[in-house]
Amino acid sequence: EFRVIAKNAAGLFSEPSDSTGPITVKDDVDAPRIMMDVKFRDVVVVKAGEILKINADIAGRPLPVISWTKDGKEIEEKARTEIQSTDNTTLLIVKDCIRRDSGQYVLTLQNVAGTRSLAVNCKVLDRPGPSAGPLQVAGVTSEKCTLAWGPPQENGGAEIDYYIVEKRETSRLAWTLCEGELRTTSCKVTKLLNGNEYIFRVMGVNKYGVGEALESEPVKAQNPFTVPSAPKSIEITSVTKEAMTLCWARPESDGGSEIAGYVIERREKT
Repeated sequence: EFRVIAKNAAGLFSEPSDSTGPITVKDDVDAPRIMMDVKFRDVVVVKAGEILKINADIAGRPLPVISWTKDGKEIEEKARTEIQSTDNTTLLIVKDCIRRDSGQYVLTLQNVAGTRSLAVNCKVLDRPGPSAGPLQVAGVTSEKCTLAWGPPQENGGAEIDYYIVEKRETSRLAWTLCEGELRTTSCKVTKLLNGNEYIFRVMGVNKYGVGEALESEPVKAQNPFTVPSAPKSIEITSVTKEAMTLCWARPESDGGSEIAGYVIERREKT
């Protein structure tokens, strides 16, 4: 509590001033505050190739430490990313936006009086990412197979309208169309050439364009079975002038398909 008394050159003192009243000694601090435009409360939508800007006015005593994160990871300034901050403002700039720039951006202020964070959700409209793999190839024969895959994890901010399915022989560079506007995530591919090796790819399409391709492993067009091995240990018994009995052992290999029957031939020795 304080009061002031005046003293003149003659050494005489005045009456005391009124008291200030009780004063508590403490640091002069304010918790951080973030002031953002109301438009950042909704999802911020930008098109691929455009610039994303998120700005805020800031306050706090002492001056708070500023940090920006995206999806939980601290944002580093790189070729496309820039952070401009003063004592009272901060601005995040992302140039030439791509699909991966979609996500949640969080501004955090911190000083001795506390911490304050504010999140802004952003969606970049772009072509789809690759379909969810792997691209499964099943039911392979010498002339057909079946493909299956999952929808893209990143749809580019728009529904997938359809898929494009293509194939190419591993000995060639050119892709040929199998399906042009497929609405499902599986299809049957026919007209394969026996013995040729193929790679398949699938691309999701939304209203912004054709997405990244998901490719299969090389697959050879061949039947999953082959000819059986020869029967073994043929024996002839019960020989008469009009008939005889043949016995043999099953082939060691059925070629991957159950033995359906046998063909028996004869020829005269001459």
